[in-house]
Amino acid sequence: MNKTAIAQQLEAYLEGAVGGSILESTENLPVRVRLTDTDRADLSQIASLDLRPEGANDRNFRPTSALGEFNLVPELAMIARRNETRVNTVQAFITPGVLPSTVLSNFQQALEKSNFELPPGYRYEFGGEYAKRNEAVGNLLVYVPLLVLVMIAVLALSLGSFRQAGIVAAVAIGSVGMAQFSLWALGSVMGFMAIIGTMGLVGIALNDTVIVLSAFNEDPQASRGDARAVVRVVIKATRHVLTTTVTTMAGFVPLLVSGGVFWRPLAIAIAGGIGGSTLLALYFAPAIYLLLHRGDRQSKLRTLSVQPGRTTNGSRNRMNNGG
Repeated sequence: MNKTAIAQQLEAYLEGAVGGSILESTENLPVRVRLTDTDRADLSQIASLDLRPEGANDRNFRPTSALGEFNLVPELAMIARRNETRVNTVQAFITPGVLPSTVLSNFQQALEKSNFELPPGYRYEFGGEYAKRNEAVGNLLVYVPLLVLVMIAVLALSLGSFRQAGIVAAVAIGSVGMAQFSLWALGSVMGFMAIIGTMGLVGIALNDTVIVLSAFNEDPQASRGDARAVVRVVIKATRHVLTTTVTTMAGFVPLLVSGGVFWRPLAIAIAGGIGGSTLLALYFAPAIYLLLHRGDRQSKLRTLSVQPGRTTNGSRNRMNNGG
Protein backbone atom coordinates (compact mmCIF):
# COMPACT_ATOMS: atom_id res chain seq x y z
CA MET A 1 0.00 0.00 0.00
CA ASN A 2 1.26 3.46 -0.80
CA LYS A 3 0.88 6.49 1.46
CA THR A 4 -1.99 7.92 -0.56
CA ALA A 5 -4.10 4.78 -0.15
CA ILE A 6 -3.39 4.63 3.59
CA ALA A 7 -4.33 8.31 4.00
CA GLN A 8 -7.55 7.87 2.03
CA GLN A 9 -8.69 4.89 4.07
CA LEU A 10 -7.88 6.55 7.38
CA GLU A 11 -9.72 9.67 6.24
CA ALA A 12 -12.77 7.55 5.37
CA TYR A 13 -12.66 5.98 8.85
CA LEU A 14 -12.12 9.16 10.87
CA GLU A 15 -13.57 12.00 8.80
CA GLY A 16 -16.13 9.86 7.02
CA ALA A 17 -17.32 9.40 3.46
CA VAL A 18 -20.53 10.73 1.93
CA GLY A 19 -22.83 7.76 1.42
CA GLY A 20 -26.00 9.53 0.35
CA SER A 21 -28.23 12.48 1.13
CA ILE A 22 -31.44 13.32 2.90
CA LEU A 23 -34.00 15.95 2.02
CA GLU A 24 -34.65 18.25 4.97
CA SER A 25 -37.49 20.63 4.06
CA THR A 26 -36.06 22.40 0.99
CA GLU A 27 -32.41 21.62 1.73
CA ASN A 28 -30.51 18.56 0.53
CA LEU A 29 -28.19 17.40 3.34
CA PRO A 30 -25.32 14.95 2.72
CA VAL A 31 -25.10 11.83 4.88
CA ARG A 32 -21.56 11.12 6.09
CA VAL A 33 -20.64 7.65 7.30
CA ARG A 34 -17.76 7.37 9.77
CA LEU A 35 -16.72 5.75 13.06
CA THR A 36 -18.49 6.65 16.24
CA ASP A 37 -17.12 9.45 18.37
CA THR A 38 -16.03 6.91 21.01
CA ASP A 39 -13.92 4.94 18.54
CA ARG A 40 -12.50 8.09 16.97
CA ALA A 41 -11.44 9.43 20.38
CA ASP A 42 -9.66 6.22 21.46
CA LEU A 43 -6.09 5.90 20.20
CA SER A 44 -6.05 2.12 20.67
CA GLN A 45 -9.18 1.80 18.52
CA ILE A 46 -7.56 3.88 15.78
CA ALA A 47 -4.42 1.71 15.93
CA SER A 48 -6.49 -1.43 15.46
CA LEU A 49 -8.33 -0.24 12.33
CA ASP A 50 -8.14 -2.57 9.34
CA LEU A 51 -6.65 -1.44 6.06
CA ARG A 52 -7.41 -3.23 2.80
CA PRO A 53 -4.56 -3.65 0.30
CA GLU A 54 -5.03 -2.33 -3.21
CA GLY A 55 -4.19 -5.63 -4.91
CA ALA A 56 -7.18 -7.43 -6.42
CA ASN A 57 -5.89 -10.87 -5.40
CA ASP A 58 -5.14 -9.93 -1.77
CA ARG A 59 -8.35 -9.70 0.23
CA ASN A 60 -6.75 -9.88 3.69
CA PHE A 61 -6.93 -6.82 5.91
CA ARG A 62 -3.87 -5.30 7.55
CA PRO A 63 -4.07 -3.64 10.98
CA THR A 64 -3.10 0.01 11.27
CA SER A 65 -0.73 -0.89 14.10
CA ALA A 66 1.56 -2.48 11.47
CA LEU A 67 2.48 1.01 10.33
CA GLY A 68 4.30 1.81 13.58
CA GLU A 69 3.71 3.10 17.08
CA PHE A 70 0.96 5.62 17.77
CA ASN A 71 1.39 8.39 20.34
CA LEU A 72 -1.03 11.13 21.28
CA VAL A 73 0.68 14.54 21.15
CA PRO A 74 -1.27 17.55 22.48
CA GLU A 75 -1.41 20.63 20.29
CA LEU A 76 -2.96 24.05 20.74
CA ALA A 77 -6.00 24.51 18.54
CA MET A 78 -6.07 27.63 16.41
CA ILE A 79 -8.18 29.15 13.69
CA ALA A 80 -6.12 30.33 10.75
CA ARG A 81 -6.88 33.91 9.76
CA ARG A 82 -5.53 36.27 7.15
CA ASN A 83 -6.46 39.95 7.15
CA GLU A 84 -8.91 39.18 9.98
CA THR A 85 -10.72 36.62 7.81
CA ARG A 86 -10.83 32.88 8.34
CA VAL A 87 -8.81 31.13 5.69
CA ASN A 88 -8.05 27.61 4.50
CA THR A 89 -4.64 27.34 2.85
CA VAL A 90 -4.05 24.79 0.09
CA GLN A 91 -0.38 24.28 -0.71
CA ALA A 92 1.28 22.53 -3.64
CA PHE A 93 4.93 21.71 -4.19
CA ILE A 94 5.98 21.85 -7.81
CA THR A 95 8.58 19.84 -9.68
CA PRO A 96 12.14 21.27 -9.44
CA GLY A 97 13.13 23.27 -12.50
CA VAL A 98 9.59 24.45 -13.30
CA LEU A 99 8.62 28.10 -12.89
CA PRO A 100 5.74 28.77 -10.48
CA SER A 101 4.18 31.16 -12.99
CA THR A 102 3.96 28.35 -15.57
CA VAL A 103 2.28 26.00 -13.09
CA LEU A 104 -0.13 28.71 -11.98
CA SER A 105 -1.07 29.54 -15.58
CA ASN A 106 -1.85 25.89 -16.33
CA PHE A 107 -3.81 25.59 -13.08
CA GLN A 108 -5.91 28.66 -13.88
CA GLN A 109 -6.70 27.28 -17.33
CA ALA A 110 -7.78 23.99 -15.74
CA LEU A 111 -10.07 25.89 -13.35
CA GLU A 112 -11.70 27.74 -16.24
CA LYS A 113 -12.26 24.54 -18.22
CA SER A 114 -13.85 22.79 -15.24
CA ASN A 115 -16.15 25.79 -14.50
CA PHE A 116 -15.05 25.70 -10.87
CA GLU A 117 -17.22 27.79 -8.56
CA LEU A 118 -17.00 28.30 -4.82
CA PRO A 119 -20.08 28.30 -2.57
CA PRO A 120 -21.65 31.68 -1.75
CA GLY A 121 -19.60 33.64 0.76
CA TYR A 122 -16.31 32.03 -0.25
CA ARG A 123 -13.56 33.43 -2.44
CA TYR A 124 -10.05 32.35 -3.34
CA GLU A 125 -6.80 34.14 -4.12
CA PHE A 126 -3.35 32.94 -5.10
CA GLY A 127 -0.31 33.37 -2.88
CA GLY A 128 3.27 32.24 -3.14
CA GLU A 129 5.39 33.61 -5.97
CA TYR A 130 2.34 35.23 -7.61
CA ALA A 131 1.49 37.33 -4.54
CA LYS A 132 5.11 38.21 -3.78
CA ARG A 133 5.67 39.25 -7.39
CA ASN A 134 2.66 41.59 -7.39
CA GLU A 135 3.72 43.03 -4.04
CA ALA A 136 7.28 43.64 -5.22
CA VAL A 137 6.15 45.17 -8.51
CA GLY A 138 3.74 47.43 -6.65
CA ASN A 139 6.52 48.62 -4.35
CA LEU A 140 8.77 49.29 -7.34
CA LEU A 141 6.09 51.24 -9.19
CA VAL A 142 5.72 53.57 -6.21
CA TYR A 143 9.22 54.92 -6.83
CA VAL A 144 9.03 54.97 -10.63
CA PRO A 145 7.68 58.59 -10.94
CA LEU A 146 10.41 59.91 -8.64
CA LEU A 147 13.11 57.99 -10.51
CA VAL A 148 11.82 59.21 -13.89
CA LEU A 149 11.82 62.81 -12.67
CA VAL A 150 15.39 62.50 -11.37
CA MET A 151 16.59 60.87 -14.60
CA ILE A 152 15.00 63.59 -16.77
CA ALA A 153 16.54 66.33 -14.62
CA VAL A 154 20.00 64.74 -14.76
CA LEU A 155 19.78 64.18 -18.53
CA ALA A 156 18.56 67.73 -19.17
CA LEU A 157 21.42 69.17 -17.11
CA SER A 158 23.98 66.88 -18.74
CA LEU A 159 22.85 67.37 -22.34
CA GLY A 160 21.65 70.95 -21.92
CA SER A 161 18.35 70.28 -23.70
CA PHE A 162 14.98 68.92 -22.68
CA ARG A 163 14.36 67.74 -26.23
CA GLN A 164 17.47 65.60 -26.17
CA ALA A 165 16.36 64.26 -22.80
CA GLY A 166 13.11 63.34 -24.54
CA ILE A 167 15.09 61.41 -27.18
CA VAL A 168 16.81 59.45 -24.42
CA ALA A 169 13.43 58.75 -22.81
CA ALA A 170 12.06 57.47 -26.13
CA VAL A 171 15.06 55.13 -26.44
CA ALA A 172 14.43 53.88 -22.90
CA ILE A 173 10.82 53.03 -23.81
CA GLY A 174 12.02 51.36 -27.01
CA SER A 175 14.55 49.27 -25.09
CA VAL A 176 11.74 47.97 -22.86
CA GLY A 177 9.90 46.93 -26.00
CA MET A 178 13.04 45.20 -27.26
CA ALA A 179 13.30 43.31 -23.99
CA GLN A 180 9.69 42.12 -24.30
CA PHE A 181 10.32 41.08 -27.89
CA SER A 182 13.39 39.09 -26.83
CA LEU A 183 11.40 37.27 -24.16
CA TRP A 184 8.69 36.44 -26.69
CA ALA A 185 11.16 35.36 -29.40
CA LEU A 186 13.04 33.00 -27.06
CA GLY A 187 9.88 31.61 -25.48
CA SER A 188 10.66 32.87 -21.99
CA VAL A 189 8.08 33.58 -19.31
CA MET A 190 7.27 37.15 -18.29
CA GLY A 191 7.74 36.48 -14.59
CA PHE A 192 9.11 38.39 -11.64
CA MET A 193 12.77 38.08 -12.69
CA ALA A 194 11.92 39.30 -16.21
CA ILE A 195 10.21 42.37 -14.72
CA ILE A 196 13.22 43.08 -12.51
CA GLY A 197 15.53 42.70 -15.51
CA THR A 198 13.39 45.03 -17.62
CA MET A 199 13.37 47.74 -14.97
CA GLY A 200 17.11 47.40 -14.38
CA LEU A 201 17.68 47.52 -18.13
CA VAL A 202 16.47 51.11 -18.47
CA GLY A 203 19.45 52.62 -16.65
CA ILE A 204 21.95 50.60 -18.69
CA ALA A 205 20.24 51.14 -22.06
CA LEU A 206 20.56 54.94 -21.84
CA ASN A 207 24.37 54.93 -21.90
CA ASP A 208 24.72 54.44 -25.67
CA THR A 209 22.26 57.19 -26.52
CA VAL A 210 23.91 59.62 -24.08
CA ILE A 211 27.30 58.90 -25.69
CA VAL A 212 25.95 59.59 -29.19
CA LEU A 213 24.11 62.80 -28.22
CA SER A 214 27.11 64.09 -26.27
CA ALA A 215 29.27 63.51 -29.35
CA PHE A 216 26.79 65.54 -31.43
CA ASN A 217 26.90 68.44 -28.99
CA GLU A 218 30.71 68.49 -28.96
CA ASP A 219 30.99 68.62 -32.75
CA PRO A 220 30.40 72.20 -34.05
CA GLN A 221 28.87 71.15 -37.36
CA ALA A 222 26.78 68.27 -36.00
CA SER A 223 25.40 70.48 -33.24
CA ARG A 224 23.98 72.76 -35.98
CA GLY A 225 22.21 69.82 -37.66
CA ASP A 226 24.62 69.13 -40.53
CA ALA A 227 23.63 65.68 -41.82
CA ARG A 228 27.11 64.76 -43.05
CA ALA A 229 28.65 65.75 -39.74
CA VAL A 230 26.05 63.70 -37.89
CA VAL A 231 26.87 60.65 -40.00
CA ARG A 232 30.58 61.17 -39.37
CA VAL A 233 30.06 61.41 -35.62
CA VAL A 234 27.86 58.30 -35.56
CA ILE A 235 30.48 56.27 -37.46
CA LYS A 236 33.15 57.46 -35.05
CA ALA A 237 31.03 56.64 -31.97
CA THR A 238 29.94 53.23 -33.29
CA ARG A 239 33.12 51.54 -32.11
CA HIS A 240 32.68 52.76 -28.52
CA VAL A 241 28.98 51.94 -28.49
CA LEU A 242 29.43 48.42 -29.86
CA THR A 243 32.30 47.77 -27.44
CA THR A 244 30.20 48.61 -24.38
CA THR A 245 27.27 46.64 -25.76
CA VAL A 246 29.24 43.48 -26.55
CA THR A 247 31.05 43.47 -23.20
CA THR A 248 27.80 43.99 -21.28
CA MET A 249 25.95 41.27 -23.18
CA ALA A 250 28.90 38.90 -22.81
CA GLY A 251 28.57 39.19 -19.05
CA PHE A 252 25.12 37.60 -19.23
CA VAL A 253 26.18 34.63 -21.35
CA PRO A 254 26.67 32.33 -18.31
CA LEU A 255 23.13 33.08 -17.14
CA LEU A 256 21.75 32.57 -20.65
CA VAL A 257 23.47 29.20 -20.98
CA SER A 258 23.18 27.72 -17.49
CA GLY A 259 21.02 30.14 -15.54
CA GLY A 260 18.04 27.81 -15.52
CA VAL A 261 14.42 28.87 -15.56
CA PHE A 262 14.97 31.32 -12.69
CA TRP A 263 17.84 33.52 -13.93
CA ARG A 264 17.44 33.05 -17.68
CA PRO A 265 14.46 35.47 -18.10
CA LEU A 266 16.44 38.22 -16.34
CA ALA A 267 19.44 37.67 -18.61
CA ILE A 268 17.27 37.58 -21.75
CA ALA A 269 15.48 40.82 -20.82
CA ILE A 270 18.69 42.74 -20.09
CA ALA A 271 20.78 41.34 -22.96
CA GLY A 272 17.97 41.69 -25.52
CA GLY A 273 17.10 45.20 -24.36
CA ILE A 274 20.72 46.35 -24.48
CA GLY A 275 21.16 44.97 -28.00
CA GLY A 276 18.00 46.73 -29.14
CA SER A 277 18.95 50.00 -27.42
CA THR A 278 22.24 49.99 -29.35
CA LEU A 279 20.36 49.92 -32.65
CA LEU A 280 18.11 52.72 -31.42
CA ALA A 281 21.12 54.78 -30.33
CA LEU A 282 22.85 54.42 -33.71
CA TYR A 283 19.80 54.85 -35.98
CA PHE A 284 16.79 56.26 -34.15
CA ALA A 285 18.53 58.91 -32.02
CA PRO A 286 20.48 60.52 -34.94
CA ALA A 287 17.35 60.59 -37.10
CA ILE A 288 15.30 62.35 -34.43
CA TYR A 289 18.22 64.69 -33.75
CA LEU A 290 18.29 65.76 -37.41
CA LEU A 291 14.52 66.16 -37.54
CA LEU A 292 14.56 68.48 -34.55
CA HIS A 293 17.30 70.67 -36.09
CA ARG A 294 15.53 70.64 -39.47
CA GLY A 295 12.42 71.94 -37.76
CA ASP A 296 14.48 74.69 -36.11
CA ARG A 297 15.99 75.74 -39.47
CA GLN A 298 12.58 75.82 -41.16
CA SER A 299 11.14 77.97 -38.40
CA LYS A 300 14.07 80.39 -38.71
CA LEU A 301 13.61 80.55 -42.47
CA ARG A 302 9.93 81.34 -42.05
CA THR A 303 10.82 84.09 -39.59
CA LEU A 304 13.38 85.60 -41.97
CA SER A 305 10.96 85.46 -44.89
CA VAL A 306 8.24 87.27 -42.95
CA GLN A 307 10.31 90.08 -41.43
CA PRO A 308 11.38 91.81 -44.73
CA GLY A 309 7.81 91.82 -45.96
CA ARG A 310 6.64 93.62 -42.86
CA THR A 311 9.40 96.21 -43.25
CA THR A 312 8.54 96.79 -46.89
CA ASN A 313 4.85 97.27 -46.15
CA GLY A 314 5.71 99.65 -43.37
CA SER A 315 7.98 101.66 -45.69
CA ARG A 316 5.26 101.83 -48.30
CA ASN A 317 2.77 103.08 -45.75
CA ARG A 318 5.16 105.74 -44.54
CA MET A 319 5.83 106.78 -48.15
CA ASN A 320 2.12 106.98 -48.88
CA ASN A 321 1.48 108.99 -45.72
CA GLY A 322 4.39 111.27 -46.56
CA GLY A 323 2.97 111.75 -50.06
